[in-house]
Amino acid sequence: MTQDYMPFSEIVAALKKLCVQRVTGTLFVATKANRSAQVVLERGEIVFLYFFNKRGEEALDLMSTILAGRYRFQEGPVSRRSALPSTDAILQSLSSGQKFVHQAGELQSIGPGLTEEQKNILETCLAGYIGPMAGIICEDHLGAAVDLEAAIDALVAELPASVPAEKFRAMVVQKLA
Repeated sequence: MTQDYMPFSEIVAALKKLCVQRVTGTLFVATKANRSAQVVLERGEIVFLYFFNKRGEEALDLMSTILAGRYRFQEGPVSRRSALPSTDAILQSLSSGQKFVHQAGELQSIGPGLTEEQKNILETCLAGYIGPMAGIICEDHLGAAVDLEAAIDALVAELPASVPAEKFRAMVVQKLA
């Protein structure tokens, strides 16, 4: 993993290509927030997910918080497996940054853009830096945010120059985990 950090969407695009190529092996991801993730593929199907000490669907839900990272794919036989949604559903979830929940045995999106929980966490984090104006700024930006990364980027642009963007991002990721 010697490449620079890239947006998580680019890593997901690389994962999609690996699925199309029907490879077997493990995609290792090191996030910019210093977390590790693994996506295990068997003949192009995702058979195991790991992120931040969670496995399976729990890991999938948390992966929506990944903003940027580096990755490496290691081809080879796989020994890890867990019960997961279909590869298409996983890729859709990773692409959109949305969490999925079970409903009648199927996975359903819990809405476009951000969840209420994500919005509340973002507003709380922003309020820690700018006070009560956070509510107004969040109203302006979060309703139109298409994903978590875009929402965080919009709020970072509103921070005073004295606040390091990475400090804010790290706080958000910690609270969302």
